[in-house]
Amino acid sequence: MHGRELTHEDYLASPMITDPYRLLDCCLETDGGAAVLVGPADGPRRVRIAAVTQGRPFPADDIVNRPDPLTIGLTHAAPRAWEAAGVGPDDMDFAQIYDCFTFEVLQQLEEAGFCERGGADGFVAGGNIELGGKLPINTAGGLLSEAHVIGLNHVVEAVRQLATKQAPGKSPMPVGEQ
Repeated sequence: MHGRELTHEDYLASPMITDPYRLLDCCLETDGGAAVLVGPADGPRRVRIAAVTQGRPFPADDIVNRPDPLTIGLTHAAPRAWEAAGVGPDDMDFAQIYDCFTFEVLQQLEEAGFCERGGADGFVAGGNIELGGKLPINTAGGLLSEAHVIGLNHVVEAVRQLATKQAPGKSPMPVGEQ
């Protein structure tokens, strides 16, 4: 979708897939590949992995019978990741958020602690997730406009952003160079 303008009219004209999701609320179906090689900390492009956690809602496969249907794996994993890394949401310069559907961006902003539950709409409307905002997200376009490569493209873009940030004066690695 790079270089393509999306107007509100275009969005409303896109086919309804299942209420409330229109075609343009769903990630692109894509063939592709991505890879991230993890090597020694003294390698040529140093990006340190500060923490890794995982989480699952319970029950994982039965959303309607959860005590809180908005609880997702990130609800449990994010606080542990922040603690293990010794940082918090306010310390982040950007975020790569799994965006298989538009709603997931809002939900994950809240569950990761970037804003309070119920506050994502105001956070987004306030320009916080735009380039130059408080927390730019999905800086390569994300699954909704770049590709759905099982979300690994978010990791590739995060490494690209971090490598660029840590090496002032260098431009980001061009898309397609891996």
